[in-house]
Amino acid sequence: MDILFFAILLICCFLVYVDVQNSLKYLLLIGFLQDPFRKTVTGEPAYFIVMVGLLFAVILYSVWRKKGFYYSFEPFSRWNQNIQSVMLIFLLILALQLVHSIVRYGNPIVGAIGLMSYLSPFLAVVVGYFFASNIENIRRFLLLYISVGLVVSVSVCLSFLGSDWRILQEVGTGLLIYDQGTILKSYTGLMRTGELAAWHVSTTACLIFTLAVSSTKKTNYFLVATIVVALMLVVALTGRRKMLMLISLFILLYYFAFAFYKNTIDSKYFLGIFYSLLVVWGSYEILNLGAYSESLRDYLARGTSVFGDAGERFISLGLNPIQWAYNRVGLLGGGLGIASQGSNLFGSSGIAGGAGEGGLGKIMVELGLPGLICVIWLFFVMAKYINRILKLTCQQFVDKRLLSLMLSLSVFITVNGLTFSVATQLYGDIFVLVLLGILGGFVLAIPKLVIRDVQITSLNQKLQEHQLLQILNRA
Repeated sequence: MDILFFAILLICCFLVYVDVQNSLKYLLLIGFLQDPFRKTVTGEPAYFIVMVGLLFAVILYSVWRKKGFYYSFEPFSRWNQNIQSVMLIFLLILALQLVHSIVRYGNPIVGAIGLMSYLSPFLAVVVGYFFASNIENIRRFLLLYISVGLVVSVSVCLSFLGSDWRILQEVGTGLLIYDQGTILKSYTGLMRTGELAAWHVSTTACLIFTLAVSSTKKTNYFLVATIVVALMLVVALTGRRKMLMLISLFILLYYFAFAFYKNTIDSKYFLGIFYSLLVVWGSYEILNLGAYSESLRDYLARGTSVFGDAGERFISLGLNPIQWAYNRVGLLGGGLGIASQGSNLFGSSGIAGGAGEGGLGKIMVELGLPGLICVIWLFFVMAKYINRILKLTCQQFVDKRLLSLMLSLSVFITVNGLTFSVATQLYGDIFVLVLLGILGGFVLAIPKLVIRDVQITSLNQKLQEHQLLQILNRA
């Protein structure tokens, strides 16, 4: 089976090299196939998890071949000069910590793993920016991801219902969760872990919501709410509670953000909330009558407990690891990669300790206090810039769908940042990092999309790039 997978990978690499415009669908194909194929190979070799990274490298090279290497800086610096200096400082810190890691531990692979985990999202931004040529391209990509994400959701349900196929089992010995006075199994479906399955299912729910609110066609919000709540129930079956919080925060923050940018909320959003509550109530009543009610109640009870534990978990896993990191390696950090997923296989096991649990702790233990300050600085600079370009989408000459689409993607990336602050292991997966980077590239392409739309729709008044920069400065 590994030969078949590598044959598919090579074909995809060739197709990407020949025609980069259609490469995102091949990225999704390899990203979602690598785990099922890994399960069928004797020993479940770990190298499968980086295969999507190889294809992504081919995609990035093809973009550079078409646009030039300096195109990599366009998403960050063409429309805003303030990001460039912070990015350069961040890259300098990464380079210094890479050298630190190599010298201190004598294994360049540890540093390379860390470097990949930090750079992958930024490189994926370049790819996402390149493919964001129009709104329809972005929506097609989201729809394709949703289609595969629904397959993953069904596979999790099949695992719960007792299907014993090898591709539906967890890699390794499996995870058992001791909660609710019993032992709960984490159902993974096609993914290698429940954590990954939960992220892809929750992402599918969020992107379904995104397509619904950014559509100009009449939308059945009751159906949308039903699907989103059903996917939340699937997430509960994985036992990974934080992804339920991710979906809830995403929808809640989107409503507040939309009200901020539009100074109003259309009645359809209130209907969406009402329908969601109605579906939740109806689902709970139905599940209590079902044959699996006792088992499902245990998973639902564990899932809903995340909302009460959120504050405590943010302190224990978000803030406390910063102190743990300082106690472990001091203010200057311990070197790139020591808390990254997979580095334990190459001699860094036990170095980071509990500091690597939360995202802030991971940054502190690897990059030190200067790195943590730089990342926070970069976050605020990027947030300020994204706020400006989102205001640009409120202009009268812009496609009305653009605000809802880009606002949804911005909120989704934000809530993933909050999730990263308390749980880092998921965000060591290359496929997850690349997908988040691509979505970020879509958001940073807003000025490019605005110029394109205005030039197409306005025959007598074209918006030139310098005029757009003036509007951005006023935003």
